[in-house]
Amino acid sequence: MIQDLADKVWSNPLLHPLARRLQRAWIAFEIGAPQTDAPAPDDVVRLVEAAAILACSERTPHRRMAHRVATSALELHGTTSLPLDQAVRVVLARLGNFPAFATRASVRDAQPLLPFGILAEEIAAADRRTVALGDRKVVLTDFQHELWTRLNGRRRVAVAAPTSAGKSFVLQNFLASLFVPDGPRSVLYLVPTRALITQVARSIRAEVDAAALGAKSPIVATVPIEKALRLPPRAVYVMTQERGQIMLAAHADFAPEVIVVDEAHGVADGARGVRLQAAMTDLLKRRPDAQTLFASPAVRNLDVFGRMLDLDDVDALRSREPTVTQNFVMVDVVDVERGELLVRLADASPEDPPVARVTVERRTVTRVERLTNATFALGRGAANIIYANGAAEAEDVALALAALRNDEPTDPAREELARLAAEAVHPDYALIACVRRGVAFHYSHMPTQLRLAVEGAVSRGEVEELVCTSTLLQGVNLPAKNIFLFRPEKGSTRPMHGVDFWNLAGRAGRMMREFQGNIFLIDYERWKAKPLQQPDEAEIIPAVENGICRPSDLLSVIERPRRPGADRPDPEAVFVRLLGDLRDGTLKETLTRAKASQNLTDSAISTLAHALREASAAVNLPMSVLRRSPDISPHKQQRLYNILAIRLDRDGPASLIPPHPADDGAYELYADALQVCHRVILGLRRESRFHRFLAVLALKWMRGLPLPRIMQEQLDRNPRKERRFVVRETLELVEKQVRFQCVRLLGCYHAVLGQLLIDKGRPDLAADIPDMALFLEMGAADRTSISLMSLGVSRPVATQLARQAPSRGMDVEATLDWLASRPAAVTRLGATARDEVNNIIGSARTSEG
Repeated sequence: MIQDLADKVWSNPLLHPLARRLQRAWIAFEIGAPQTDAPAPDDVVRLVEAAAILACSERTPHRRMAHRVATSALELHGTTSLPLDQAVRVVLARLGNFPAFATRASVRDAQPLLPFGILAEEIAAADRRTVALGDRKVVLTDFQHELWTRLNGRRRVAVAAPTSAGKSFVLQNFLASLFVPDGPRSVLYLVPTRALITQVARSIRAEVDAAALGAKSPIVATVPIEKALRLPPRAVYVMTQERGQIMLAAHADFAPEVIVVDEAHGVADGARGVRLQAAMTDLLKRRPDAQTLFASPAVRNLDVFGRMLDLDDVDALRSREPTVTQNFVMVDVVDVERGELLVRLADASPEDPPVARVTVERRTVTRVERLTNATFALGRGAANIIYANGAAEAEDVALALAALRNDEPTDPAREELARLAAEAVHPDYALIACVRRGVAFHYSHMPTQLRLAVEGAVSRGEVEELVCTSTLLQGVNLPAKNIFLFRPEKGSTRPMHGVDFWNLAGRAGRMMREFQGNIFLIDYERWKAKPLQQPDEAEIIPAVENGICRPSDLLSVIERPRRPGADRPDPEAVFVRLLGDLRDGTLKETLTRAKASQNLTDSAISTLAHALREASAAVNLPMSVLRRSPDISPHKQQRLYNILAIRLDRDGPASLIPPHPADDGAYELYADALQVCHRVILGLRRESRFHRFLAVLALKWMRGLPLPRIMQEQLDRNPRKERRFVVRETLELVEKQVRFQCVRLLGCYHAVLGQLLIDKGRPDLAADIPDMALFLEMGAADRTSISLMSLGVSRPVATQLARQAPSRGMDVEATLDWLASRPAAVTRLGATARDEVNNIIGSARTSEG
């Protein structure tokens, strides 16, 4: 009955023109333009009445209009002449969006004013969606409650929901609830990038501590625990798939009871997708009954996760309904010299007038000018995200916005962030001038400590304009009121397509802060891709299957090459995986699964299987070694083994085993190790000397040299280059070369050399090889510093504290006990660093409870 009524309302020819007029009026109000075509008060009443009916509909378009109409009416007309706060509360309750009551105080407090019948309806609906989180009760949305119910029922779930749907809130509270009873418990939370590790770990730590209720809080670990150390009985591990694989290799008893895969669509992402699937396969072999959750913003074929792991009990849960409404707004530059902007709705009909014409009186020609002027003209007074195509453009746009906001007064919070940027990177860092004017940028190469500080400043409103790169698509939790885009790209010169675009758009509007968010599309007709016309859900193909369906690419790395080829991590990762399946006896199942999903011919499958058998005969290394470098060809790893074997026989083990990074004589051996890896794995020419430069930089990083000193040395070496460019280039060098490529290469060198020494009867020497990959990734080479960073302490603070610790060899639990004793080393830290450590001390105290 109610659906028939909603359908009848929806088909009324007066509804949609009126709703568009209301939407245009709301957008005009948002950007500070005249409302020339706003509906009359009587029409607003009729629209709100329609919204109350449409909110009961099962159809997503109906429910989205109900939300937009009711909230637009409230924010345009207030509550002086109409009880629109009550109307919005009714609509939100019928949508099941109870958390949104808190968005406006008038809506939050409107319950006593509701008619009895509607009040009873709300109370009954809210009661059905109320759950206990620790010692408090919370009313969830319909989607959140369904997710909570399935998680508490210990179901495996694959969930796809918009960014603003609130799935992280439910998930982190569920994980916290697992640790309320005492007893051993282990959870692994896999995140797609290092940039997310600290953010997620802090959120989980806060929820776990809040829910403890006297129980001992678990360790929240972000760094692989060394093989020689025991695993803590109660722990949440927040790690990338790479760190997860290190844990699997180091600890035979690492078998988490609960596994969360955040941004699970990453299984389609080349070599890293292969790693993710491999890690999940190994984890489920160890604990077949582990509860698993696959979370993603927009996946059409949610069954893919169960299928690729041979799980037949994964529930699919999908929500198409964000808790915040998004408006897509076209911004056309119609006069580039004066900067005249024509603002119109993206879905406007031909007879609809534009929202407004705005003139900025500045030239608006280049990409930077378009993004800067549109943001400055249309987003003042709101939290804005501006999407930039790369780190260089992000800095350019941020500096241009800061220049336009030159009259913006600074304040102590902004000055503190500027000081942190100077201390964490360098006094010449472009961010410093920006944050003083309420502008910041955010990209993956920034130090974690600074990136988190920027995110915190945005969430607190200390920074209004944030210029971001594609890191925002990888799960970083940074919603804003408005998003501005002009011909966005993902990666190098690749236009952003549907799913990534919709993922980004879902960050417009912050749950419980705004009812609506806006996505401003600048000169959309000039975009290379037209994502509005593309699907907002992706059909995921796991990277392993995707690689198999390109047999010619795959065969080119499987068939034994005469000489090392260029680095091709994507097909080489598939090669490692398939070789492992061959040796494990599961190749037939893998190829059959790929054949069924990709329509491969029997001939292609047969050719591939034959090539793998020949490759297996040519590679003598065990899979336990090959899988430690899962994106490096087994042929290359075997060639590295053969070269090192010749050198071992000729020069002895001392010529091959790199010493601890603190050793004064470490440079030559690290340079030699990198040189052979560059030749064999990357295919660089023998005369390349890049390995020598990298060895110097890597050793400084592992020895804990502060980043500003490394930065200054690079500036001194390049006096003729623009200083801003050198700073940004050095950040990228540390992140891409030292913390990624050197980790990858020297990790492979370690695994292969260790196997060679074992084969030669010297397992004692194999055990003495320093953990170069861990030292490189963390930027430290002592256990105490690494334990501090695992707890969430930033690298600069960790290296400072470790020098004053009672021992440089403390594990995570010993380090936590030391921090909990409030040593003088903590009290001597600066204010920001002291706050950082005090948060962890708070966790330690809860753990002692």
